[in-house]
Amino acid sequence: MFEALILVCLVSTECVELTDTRGLHNTEMSCKARIAEMVSDFVSDERTPPVIGIKYKCQIKKGTPI
Repeated sequence: MFEALILVCLVSTECVELTDTRGLHNTEMSCKARIAEMVSDFVSDERTPPVIGIKYKCQIKKGTPI
């Protein structure tokens, strides 16, 4: 099972980690699709300050089958 994690760095030099509240994903492909959705939602929100960098990963959650 994969967990979607995103690190977003803002112009204010602050970085924020976003985690998926929907839970774990069965495949890395579905995890990456969810990351794309999360990034899109975050950057398109009018309340989001200017973004200078985004990193992401699909992390295998320990204790869950792959």
